[in-house]
Amino acid sequence: MNKIKKHLTSYQYSINGIWLAFRYENNMIFHLVAAITVVIVNSLLKVTQTEWLITLILIGLAWMAEIFNTAIEKLADQVTREQDPLIGQVKDLASGAVLIICIVAAVCAAIIYLPYLLK
Repeated sequence: MNKIKKHLTSYQYSINGIWLAFRYENNMIFHLVAAITVVIVNSLLKVTQTEWLITLILIGLAWMAEIFNTAIEKLADQVTREQDPLIGQVKDLASGAVLIICIVAAVCAAIIYLPYLLK
């Protein structure tokens, strides 16, 4: 029973992390608004099941990348608040990962939505 309780407690920490991201990170609010917009557009355009899956996976990946980016930034700030070239590169790399998935998501959105909109 102890293992089950530990396992369930780990979900509380995970949910708290997600809550912190949406509560204190402005970029997560942007990603939330984008996700809601995608769900609305998907519903209005009646996209296929595969297109739904693709867009939902991309939403999850963008949120995940943003949370990892935030975690890396917070950890780096805990190490030092002084200008450090290596920590600056680490933060830039994490931010770049978020940008990559957002660009890929935008390209996929164009590929999915343009045929519907051009009908």
